[in-house]
Amino acid sequence: MYYIAERGNTSDESQFLQHIAAKATDYQEDIMTIAEQLEAKGIQLGEQKGRQESARSIACQMLARGMEHDVVKVCTALSDHDLDDLMSR
Repeated sequence: MYYIAERGNTSDESQFLQHIAAKATDYQEDIMTIAEQLEAKGIQLGEQKGRQESARSIACQMLARGMEHDVVKVCTALSDHDLDDLMSR
């Protein structure tokens, strides 16, 4: 049961977990804890992606205004690779 919830692949995780929880009443609390963990992980990944996109947007603006590569790197915490990618666009 735990293996399926952790390693399984489905297009609708919430529906899958609700269905499993309804059928396995002895494990409902554990299954809902797994669902909460998946939700938190998704939120965290979304926040990280949002911060990265924001930093890239700010770096683009700074580079367009002629700011030095090193200054942009320090201010945005982007890597040299990320900045080189932005400058090549």
